[in-house]
Amino acid sequence: MRLFLQIMDVITSTQNRTIKLFRSLSEKKFRKGEGLFAVEGGNLVRDIPPSADVRFVLATPARAEEAEARFSGTGAQVYLVSDEVMKSVSDTVTPYGLAAAVALPEREFSLPEGNAVLLDGVSDPGNLGTVIRTAAATGFGDVYLLGCADAYAPKTVRASMGGIFRVRVFEVDEDGAVRLASATRSAALDMAGDDIFSAHLSAPVLIVAGSEAHGVRESVLRASREVLSLPMTGGMESLNVAVAAGVAMYSVFSQSNNR
Repeated sequence: MRLFLQIMDVITSTQNRTIKLFRSLSEKKFRKGEGLFAVEGGNLVRDIPPSADVRFVLATPARAEEAEARFSGTGAQVYLVSDEVMKSVSDTVTPYGLAAAVALPEREFSLPEGNAVLLDGVSDPGNLGTVIRTAAATGFGDVYLLGCADAYAPKTVRASMGGIFRVRVFEVDEDGAVRLASATRSAALDMAGDDIFSAHLSAPVLIVAGSEAHGVRESVLRASREVLSLPMTGGMESLNVAVAAGVAMYSVFSQSNNR
């Protein structure tokens, strides 16, 4: 390990080619162009599974040994960077000092292998990442996105807390979403629906949730097998989409595990 520390030069320029590449991954067009997305922070980098294709890693000198131990033998190039350079590429106020560029998964559209969730128009990366995190926790292995934020944006990845590595993410258009809802046991969340806690949602289920502003679009709502609602009191008319989808997924998870 000492030899590694001695022979590695520390990148101190924010104009370094690798640093500029990593910084560009904050934008979707560059993520698609390079086929990479950014993962930042100690917990997230540690959550990267062995199956992921990590192209390169940035580490401050304080995290050098951790980076070398984690990625030795993986084929990923480890670059040491100064604290200032790490701050320049970081999406957080206080960077941990460890970041990685990971290849975007290449997968063709397929129907769910089990429980799944379809999100319609969820534009907030934090909400999207939270849904992905909950999907991973409840065994909803497939997440379909219709007009949503990018699942591989830094804020989404961070909010997913490693869930992005544990689910399959697909982007679909409206026709694809309608076909998906028609071909599965789909349950759309809508205030006009039946009480979700009175429904018997046996797996596999596709939970369909829309944005707070617009809900699930009419074409997808009509194609869904069931329309369900979450009961509320106190005059409340809606819930945050991440909360609503989370309650629905845990409802299915609970029913499945209590049988």
